[in-house]
Amino acid sequence: MNIKKRNVLQAAKNLFIEKGFRSTSVQDIIEEANISKGTFYNYFSSKNECIVAIIESAREEILIKRRELHTSQNGSDLNVLIEQLTVRMNIYRDQKLFPLFASIIHSQDIELRDLIKKNYFEEINWLSKRIEDIFGEKTRNVSTDCAVLAIGMVQQLQHPWINQIANISLDQLVKFVMRRIESIIYEMTKTNDSLLNKSLFDLNTVDEIKSKQQVVEQLENFYLEEKEKMNQNDLQALEFVLEEFSKEKPRLFLLEKIIPTLTESFSGTTLEQRSLPIIFNLWQMIDKWGADNN
Repeated sequence: MNIKKRNVLQAAKNLFIEKGFRSTSVQDIIEEANISKGTFYNYFSSKNECIVAIIESAREEILIKRRELHTSQNGSDLNVLIEQLTVRMNIYRDQKLFPLFASIIHSQDIELRDLIKKNYFEEINWLSKRIEDIFGEKTRNVSTDCAVLAIGMVQQLQHPWINQIANISLDQLVKFVMRRIESIIYEMTKTNDSLLNKSLFDLNTVDEIKSKQQVVEQLENFYLEEKEKMNQNDLQALEFVLEEFSKEKPRLFLLEKIIPTLTESFSGTTLEQRSLPIIFNLWQMIDKWGADNN
């Protein structure tokens, strides 16, 4: 994502939060971003597309950071899950997405509300699988219930009225919630005390995974167009990834060690926003290869 497009999204997000989604027009965004109408429509066909891009960018960042935490540490460690849960809340807080979501819900826009619903269902599905990773396959029948309970507790303990009084840190909050889940999950498993069926949260859509060729082309273009902004270590890391992707059987364990260094290196730089979807696609391809080999 180039700088001008990122500035348009930032202007749109500021207006959505300040004025509300329904009260913000495309013309408002154009004036706030100080661009022409043609420039706006070169990037987005509507203000809805602005919100979709904002949410998708945050989603990719969350998935990347969670995946890299899982790779660098023991994925069955409860503390890793706590870190992964905190990632989402930190990103939503830092990017001021909580008021943006509230604005969408109050807008009554069905398409965007479905997008929020999809994100919510994705979080429940992800957390229920991670709960099974931590507490074992025997918790499968109750993991969805526990995921919903955990997310609900987090949301309520984050309520502004509570936060203003208690001033609870995100780390404290998530650790408390997961201790509560840990205290009830085995009893729920023992009595098979389940209320929700996993199928209730099935998603009809799945991420489109790019082909190996598409991922390589995307990475090559990034390398060639931005290499003047990179240091030698970044260049060598990208060259290594490209070399591995060119092989019939890439060494996944090496890629899993190299890719997080790129995320860290580009974080906070002008290359961060452009690199995120590329790194996201790299992880998707690695996970696909890993699943195919199992």
